[in-house]
Amino acid sequence: MERKTTLPLALMSLLWLFVVIAGYFVAHKPFTAANLRALGEAAAGAGGALLVVGLGTGIGLALLRRCDLLPVERLTWAMALGLGGVALTALALGALGLLRPWLLWLLTVVGLLVTARPLGRALRAAWTDPTWRPQTRFERLLAGYCGLTLAVALAWALAPPTAWDGLVYHLTGPRLYLEAGRISHPLDLPYLGFPQLVEMLFAWGMGLAGERAAAPIHWGYGLATVPILVTAGRRWPGGSTGWLAAAILLSAPSITLLAGWPYVDLALLLYTTLAFLALTRSWEGSSPARRWLLLSGVCAGLALSTKYTALALLPALGLTLLLQRLAASDTCSALRITHHATRDMLILCGIAFLVWLPWLLKNFLLTGNPTYPFFFGGIYWDDWRAWWYDRAGTGLAATAPWRLLTAPWEATVWGMEGGTGYSATIGPLFLALLPLLLAVWRQFAPLQRRRLGAALACCAVLYGFWLWGVARSALLQQTRLLVPAFGLLALLVAAAVEGLRTLPTRPLNVDWLMRAVIALVLLLNLVGMGLDWVYEGPQRVLLGYESRDEYLARRLGWYHVAMEGLDRALPPDAVVLFLWEPRAYPCRVECWPDALLDRWLHETHRHGPDGESIAADWRAQGVTHVLLFRVGYQAVAAGGFDPLSPADAQALETLLAHLQPVANWDGVYELYALGR
Repeated sequence: MERKTTLPLALMSLLWLFVVIAGYFVAHKPFTAANLRALGEAAAGAGGALLVVGLGTGIGLALLRRCDLLPVERLTWAMALGLGGVALTALALGALGLLRPWLLWLLTVVGLLVTARPLGRALRAAWTDPTWRPQTRFERLLAGYCGLTLAVALAWALAPPTAWDGLVYHLTGPRLYLEAGRISHPLDLPYLGFPQLVEMLFAWGMGLAGERAAAPIHWGYGLATVPILVTAGRRWPGGSTGWLAAAILLSAPSITLLAGWPYVDLALLLYTTLAFLALTRSWEGSSPARRWLLLSGVCAGLALSTKYTALALLPALGLTLLLQRLAASDTCSALRITHHATRDMLILCGIAFLVWLPWLLKNFLLTGNPTYPFFFGGIYWDDWRAWWYDRAGTGLAATAPWRLLTAPWEATVWGMEGGTGYSATIGPLFLALLPLLLAVWRQFAPLQRRRLGAALACCAVLYGFWLWGVARSALLQQTRLLVPAFGLLALLVAAAVEGLRTLPTRPLNVDWLMRAVIALVLLLNLVGMGLDWVYEGPQRVLLGYESRDEYLARRLGWYHVAMEGLDRALPPDAVVLFLWEPRAYPCRVECWPDALLDRWLHETHRHGPDGESIAADWRAQGVTHVLLFRVGYQAVAAGGFDPLSPADAQALETLLAHLQPVANWDGVYELYALGR
């Protein structure tokens, strides 16, 4: 009888429990629809990027079946090579007018189903591979630092895009391609002629999951660089070299910032590092040398497919190859050695050219110039614009040649991300620790010295090309153009620190002191990163406590307000010409960006300071409105670098006085109707 009474009471109590808890959380919601929506958008971006990376890795695994690689190496190399294959597939689809989201989804699902089994095996093998796992307390500290910095970068990558070049062209090109369903060069945006391997990956990810999928793909390249450096360090001096190299690379704040932006620089860094590592494997005899030579050429070609500055990689690899041939041979004549090195270099360059060729053909068909906009002109391009973009004679060789000697110091100590000068923050460790190689060089075994010497030679050529650019033009005074060498530099610096272990510990334990200093630098980086996160981090928009519009307005200021205003103020068929504003990605009406900040001066060069002739030309091209970035124009005029004459300025003001004002955003942006 008691059981019959107890059971209904227990069920009623359980029901009451559910009613009370449900009622409580209905009134006291732990999260809102905005929270779920924001988290869903971020998850969709991460998922889209993961699908692209998974597809690329599956393709890459099929290409690396016969290469002698550790499990974690196989996975990361496969990702890097396979993503190149995905980008070429996207290029082919775009050429055929088939760059459609439904087809991208179909190919992704089919590709992942076909490669699921080998991909799963590779993931399990890489996870259990002891090579990459931290083995000492110091290595665990370094791994923790790498994990934290990459986690923060991923959060930035999942937020709505705000980075400058992303809004100028890295995202603009993919958006235009997806809207048209094909690859094209529909407007005066010279950057669309740059190699676009990573941008085609962005297009694939954006076709699957929208704009939030782009930056996490670039972040994936940064993530893949860590195990590549760790395993390379294990092969080099060993010990903590690998994790030291990864942490030193990520100690450069600009590197972690780049990992959170839809840029291409970390992809170039990874392909440059892989091209060099493959070349070193070609003379170490781990598997057929020719296979590694071909793989080095493929990686060099993928680097060229990412950015034109990778052209410096080929002579760097050539010098490395020649020096290694000379170091390895005791009996052959110099002529014979040079002959073999030249033959191998021709093979490497031939493979690199074949991998690069599709992007040259794309440019040739769309612009008439395979290396657009350089060397051979093309649409929207003439000699004046070539001069404008180059500005030869404005570099340090003409203005302050002695500063070429102090460029590393200036780039390290005075360089600041977003500032003038070298426009990057690279941290103190590269410059501070590299000279240690002199102190420990003789402590390394011959094979280790051979590897380190090859890396030094490669970095020296890359640095020489960068310094030549700094000497030639003020526009090339950017540390970011040297980022491709940072992977090898990190290995060199880490090897120097690891070499200190061989020094006597008395009267001063230099090894312990150096590691303590490195730990302090990393700690200070984390403090700075944490403070920046608290002040302006993306956590509120990722969690839904800040809307996308609020976040973009906070990060982009009046630019976002003006872009939103264009959509509200103008009809769908409006054509807006920008002056001194190169960012057109958010536009929903047709916008013509001032990509090189040269539009007005180019017009006055062609027409003279005649505003009426310029306006008539714009009307003939179909322009309906003009957007002036007034503050940007004033900053350029005050800077004095661009040759903006009083006549040019007066012609602009005269033209604007005859146009109909449509909107004015606090004097920062001004919108005018061009009229008839």
